[in-house]
Amino acid sequence: MRSLPLALALLGAVLSGTAAIAGEKGWFGFAMAIDVEGTPLNPKLRTVKVDSVVPASPAASAGIVPGDLFLEIEGISIDGANAYTVKNAMQKSVGESLHLKIKHGAEAPREVVLTAAPKPSK
Repeated sequence: MRSLPLALALLGAVLSGTAAIAGEKGWFGFAMAIDVEGTPLNPKLRTVKVDSVVPASPAASAGIVPGDLFLEIEGISIDGANAYTVKNAMQKSVGESLHLKIKHGAEAPREVVLTAAPKPSK
């Protein structure tokens, strides 16, 4: 397994968000640990796991916790998916939904729908 610098860039680009107004990127309130393989031009995801969750965020409200494993994002199976495809699928405007299939420990996988929110001010 190896992590590419792209994984960090992907993480930042997908989740950083900005204070959102209509049409701007939404925020979900979680950070991911991403394991990728392949080349920077064709990065393939191996796993995507929740690293942290912001209290009172859409992710926290949906019961997502650190350690949860993403199995699917917007219907795209994570294992072997192109990182750019998943990144694009996760970019939502405020008010749009993000569909996830997650696994928590030994529990059965479950589907979660998050609604993108404006990123809170610091």
